[in-house]
Amino acid sequence: VKITKTLNFDESVAFPTVDNAVVVISDNAGNSETLSLVAPGTYKTSNLLGVEGRTYTITVSVEGKTYTAQSTMPTEVVLNGLDVIVIPFGLDTIRAVIPNRIDEAGIANYYQYDFFVNGEQDKGVYLQDDQFSDGVQNQQPLFGGELLPNDTVRVIMYCIDKPVYKYLFSIDANTGSTAAPANPDSNFGKSCLGYFSARTQKEQSVVIPQ
Repeated sequence: VKITKTLNFDESVAFPTVDNAVVVISDNAGNSETLSLVAPGTYKTSNLLGVEGRTYTITVSVEGKTYTAQSTMPTEVVLNGLDVIVIPFGLDTIRAVIPNRIDEAGIANYYQYDFFVNGEQDKGVYLQDDQFSDGVQNQQPLFGGELLPNDTVRVIMYCIDKPVYKYLFSIDANTGSTAAPANPDSNFGKSCLGYFSARTQKEQSVVIPQ
């Protein structure tokens, strides 16, 4: 769990960390743990483990205020690999990867991805749902910048719940918008910025072929 304070829009210094919070995570099976501060603004569990299907509650107490959010860990969907597609585009060639996954039919699934090219992470927001791939082979590509032959692509796939998907989707929609950005709806409500996510995680890598 990472906690910082916000700054004015025109301030360019690093966000100040919050190092005096009491952070507790509990689940609906009766387990609970108070997290330990392990680095400036960073708190970590030592015993509490994520279990699919359980709902987790985070409570953060700091400076006389309490912030609470909940998140349910989805059932894990296996990432079987990364398929590479090559798309001619005029005189150029676009290369992309498709996460090879099949989720369970009849259940809404939501995904977030971290995208790395040759060890460097692309900071974009990568999201998918199963609106067009429910229970079948996924065909939605991830377009992560210009990919060249022999590039190594690593993708981390997170299964996330719907409130977190909506929050991240709102952030992505605000990026590059000419309108004044609005604070996205968070599972903390309007008490603070940020989100809490209980998620599964799988990763795969592929080398872009010639």
